[in-house]
Amino acid sequence: MALSLTPLTLATPAAAAEREWPTIERQLAKDRIVPGSNLESLIYQNQDFEMLRPGEKNDKIGLPAWIRVMWRKAHPELTYSASDPTGGYPRVLHEVHEWMLHHQDLMPGLTELDLAPPEERTTVGTNVRVSGAQTSDRSESDIRINFLNPSLVIAGSNNIGGSGQQGQYYSSNGGSTWGQTTLPLTTGDSFHSDPTVDWRSTGVAWATTIGINSAGTSLKMRSYTSSTNGSSWTFNSTFSGTQTSADKQMVWIDHSATSAFKDSIYACWHNGAPAYVNRRTATGSWGATPVQVSGAESTGTAIGCDIKTNSAGEVFVFWPTTTNRRIIMRKSTNGGSTWGSAVTVRTMFDGYDIGIPSFANRRALIYTSAGAYKTASINNVYVAWTDLTGATGCTSAANEPGTNAASTCKTRIWFSRSTNGGTTWSAATMINNQAGLNDQFNQALAVDESTGRIAIIYYDTVGDSTRKKTNVYYQTSADNGATWSAATKVTTAQTDETVAGANSGNQYGDYNGLSGWASKFLPSWTDRRSAGNEEIWTAPITEP
Repeated sequence: MALSLTPLTLATPAAAAEREWPTIERQLAKDRIVPGSNLESLIYQNQDFEMLRPGEKNDKIGLPAWIRVMWRKAHPELTYSASDPTGGYPRVLHEVHEWMLHHQDLMPGLTELDLAPPEERTTVGTNVRVSGAQTSDRSESDIRINFLNPSLVIAGSNNIGGSGQQGQYYSSNGGSTWGQTTLPLTTGDSFHSDPTVDWRSTGVAWATTIGINSAGTSLKMRSYTSSTNGSSWTFNSTFSGTQTSADKQMVWIDHSATSAFKDSIYACWHNGAPAYVNRRTATGSWGATPVQVSGAESTGTAIGCDIKTNSAGEVFVFWPTTTNRRIIMRKSTNGGSTWGSAVTVRTMFDGYDIGIPSFANRRALIYTSAGAYKTASINNVYVAWTDLTGATGCTSAANEPGTNAASTCKTRIWFSRSTNGGTTWSAATMINNQAGLNDQFNQALAVDESTGRIAIIYYDTVGDSTRKKTNVYYQTSADNGATWSAATKVTTAQTDETVAGANSGNQYGDYNGLSGWASKFLPSWTDRRSAGNEEIWTAPITEP
């Protein structure tokens, strides 16, 4: 009897301790804070936990209490609501936390060496490491083919644990080999997060990022240009106006030769709860004041936007909402000067993010990935996102599988299309709803504007009973999204972001990239097949 009672006696105080705010000693030990560091001082200065809601002790956001206090002190103007799954905190605070742990002096890291592409040689296999040999993790990426010269390709990724400067990659042979460089820091920034890249028809490459200060309290949208096909970059401007909570942007350039707004640049993001858009005309500058595009139709935070154009220069912006769980779209027919009424594409089952066995720490973000295609007879708009299946027992956040590989609740890639320019939308469908217990997430959609073919890539744990090991899969539609091909595996090796040595805070990052032109698609994804650092990889996918 004494032996059987001993664990019960010990368990009670431990369980009670879990309901209390952590002691300063526990906080410092958990993050392995260096004694005497600037970060140790910062943590001591932000112990005012009475500023937080009691419910934040046990929520799923995954941010330390001290960094929440720090953010609230810097941004008392924001709303911190228990009804919003974000809690009112920008998702990029995960990267802020990671950067601070890697830079405990709170100073920018040393810039990585620029590396020229290796000499061309016969490529063995189809998978190519874009980010090169690095000593720090690279994750969360974007990629773009130069449609007027498809041999030129650029990509970008986070580089939080290194110098903190956004990793930039460039290829002059269609993605067979790659050079690596970084974006320079501009005044006030200590590191970057959330990469996007694109090309203008002039041959000038563009990249955007969030510029973040060393305190992690100022988030500003920065744009950069390259006139050297991506091998070097120059700061251009800040396009988020006076905002300091700007998060999770996406950027697109109008590539159409038939558009009156050709070479205009469009960006979307959220600042606090609302969604915003800004534009830069072909010959002008960014608007001085971003335009709020979300309104009463959106409750919670409008995080996870995407923005695209069609051949006529019409602009479509999408975003999901975290509280009323909607996919929202607005359209502009005058180059972003004004926007039409909001259209609800779909009401989702879950909101904000989803915990799954392969991605239980950072959690899979629910975001939109969109495209548009218009000819004399076609006027289509497309959007894809990640959500629960909607089957019995899988219809709300309470049902998400978390770390339970035996859960019958699964995530899938959903798709909807409009055949009348965004006015009405089809019933949403899952493009690959397998019978097994597996999860899909981090989709990227692209339209080949030369052919109209649609492609989607995503991670899938299919074939792994633990639901922890992923491969990247690809599906395509040659009939404007009416039907989809069988899934084709792109990766030649699996990735497991749950094992020792993985970057458990960032894991896969929030999104992947995909670009297509002239029947060739190039994806970009986070990969740690070597069981080493997270890296950015690609593989050419050619259609007949």
